[in-house]
Amino acid sequence: MFVDKMLSGTRHLARLSSGVRACLLAMALVAGLGGCAAIPPGIADLERYPQDTARYLPAGMAETLLIPPAVQARLDARYNERFFAPWQQKKASIPAAEAFWGVASFGRKQGYAENLLPLDQARWQQLVAALQRESYPSLARPAITVRNTACRVFPSSRPFFYDPRRAGEGYPFDYFQNSALWAGTPALITHVSADGAWLFAETGFVAGWLPAQDVAWADETFRATYQTGSYAALLRDEVTLRDAAGDFLTLTHLGAIFPVVARDEGGGLQLLVPVRDANGAAVARIARIAPELAALKPLPLQPGRISELANRMLGQLYGWGGLYENRDCSATLRDLFAPFGVWLPRNSADQAKSGGTFHDLAKLNRDEKRDRLLQQGVPFYTLIWLKGHIGLYLGADPASGEPLLLHNLWGVRTTNWSGQEGRAVVGRLAITSLHPGEERPDVESGRFYDRILGMTILPGIDAR
Repeated sequence: MFVDKMLSGTRHLARLSSGVRACLLAMALVAGLGGCAAIPPGIADLERYPQDTARYLPAGMAETLLIPPAVQARLDARYNERFFAPWQQKKASIPAAEAFWGVASFGRKQGYAENLLPLDQARWQQLVAALQRESYPSLARPAITVRNTACRVFPSSRPFFYDPRRAGEGYPFDYFQNSALWAGTPALITHVSADGAWLFAETGFVAGWLPAQDVAWADETFRATYQTGSYAALLRDEVTLRDAAGDFLTLTHLGAIFPVVARDEGGGLQLLVPVRDANGAAVARIARIAPELAALKPLPLQPGRISELANRMLGQLYGWGGLYENRDCSATLRDLFAPFGVWLPRNSADQAKSGGTFHDLAKLNRDEKRDRLLQQGVPFYTLIWLKGHIGLYLGADPASGEPLLLHNLWGVRTTNWSGQEGRAVVGRLAITSLHPGEERPDVESGRFYDRILGMTILPGIDAR
């Protein structure tokens, strides 16, 4: 009956424009077939599992040391060595092909500019010319970041997107964004852009182009003063550091490291903070900071302390490559474990392969992967790695027994009835199962498990 009426109505639709006819016919079909309810945004795990890591602490384990203090002290010493390693270099350690990898990687692909229109060839040639590849390396000068900054693949703040019409591309995936660097990061400057506005820097964990105004030159006297041997880690984001007069020095985040020069009676710390003088040289100023905002590194490596810091980050917005001083999956883990003196590389694959003891799970089926995680994973100290993604294993959910993951993710892949791919956007640091979004009809069951390649038990614990 409904179909007959719909067909009869097409005689009247014939007098309308083709766009209007298509719209009305689609509406009629949906109404006649009982209506396909719209799929709600997001994923159910965000409501199903309390977004509080403390809820998943192993019983009686909150204050248990995960590794012996002597082992942690060695890890922390190694952390400091890597942090300051650029200041020990005499010359560039990165060959030109690696420093300018973006030319080969992106030059063969069509990029899109900030207006989401194709990047033209003239603009691309300007970007390549700005590198001054023929004179690399042209410097070997120690420096330090004096504010939070972006480490870029090219000496430009303008983005490079892939086709924004494709799911998982376009904003926020600016492929020129390499990483965020917090204030106080030691570097070796090895090259300068053609306009002098950008400096190529090697740091302990990433290399790329930094805005020149975000960097100060660190001479021998400054470096000797700055390396006190005692260091504090920031314990919260959006912390303002001021000098004794109350003047602003810098804004910084959890995971940033600063030298300690004294401890106040109330437990607060006096930190050295680098600033840039009129000649571009680094000068150390003293900032006093309350004990709840920073602590001597390393903090005791206890699940409860890890949970406390993780909860301060939960819900924070996703930031590809540190875009807008937000974090992606690997930056989250790197900053989370910095206060404990546990050094993690910058990207997810390196964190998995060299962050601790790696267990290859790629050839196991879903049930076998689940069993291995539950049997061998150390809650709050094990990473779960998928290609291009990584998170922290929290242990089993007390109610369902399912393994849970703390991870910063953009979204879950979806596929509609016509095969078109999309994303159920999460866009923040969250706690989920390893079946995120599978309650949705447009999310493939078991796909997340199938993508798991391995787990990494962080250093200091004997392999299980």
